[in-house]
Amino acid sequence: MAARSNEIPAMAPLLACFDLRGLVVTADAMHTQRKTAKKIVAAGGHYLLVVKGNQKKLRRQLRRLPWRQMPLLDRTRTAGHGRREVRRLKVCTVEAGLLFPHSVQAIEINQRRVSTKTGKVQAKTVYAVTSLTPGHADPARLAALVQGHWSVEALHHVRDVTFAEDASRVRTGSAPAPWPPCATSTSD
Repeated sequence: MAARSNEIPAMAPLLACFDLRGLVVTADAMHTQRKTAKKIVAAGGHYLLVVKGNQKKLRRQLRRLPWRQMPLLDRTRTAGHGRREVRRLKVCTVEAGLLFPHSVQAIEINQRRVSTKTGKVQAKTVYAVTSLTPGHADPARLAALVQGHWSVEALHHVRDVTFAEDASRVRTGSAPAPWPPCATSTSD
């Protein structure tokens, strides 16, 4: 990886380490990249990717889908960590023309979070796209995939908040692990 780079160019070598046939790749919004989606599908996998501000036209297109006419397909309630949360999921099968390769379904997730300590309410709408057909992933599976990804993201958040990893300015001449990550060491 280049000295002044970010995670995006690291994704292709990471994906090359795995047999993606039949797997679903989830990644944070930074990796909602057309090249990444094409590589995943070309390798026989599927993707479910969150769409945020880095894909402005796609996000605008997703917001304009007829969500009000779509039925609520999954509702998840959770409690813990000082909050109660409800997530409502709607899914829309999309035709060719969505501004993302191999997209078959668009997802809208409305989150409502209430702090059990303060009563403060936070509401947010999240959009995602997937190459999974309705036959491969019903709404409950889509909700589980999104929640599974968010649980990984939560671990990264805790590590950054607790250990300030992203703020660290410590640098070394070489990384402690081989790159790409699937490279194996032959030393004993």
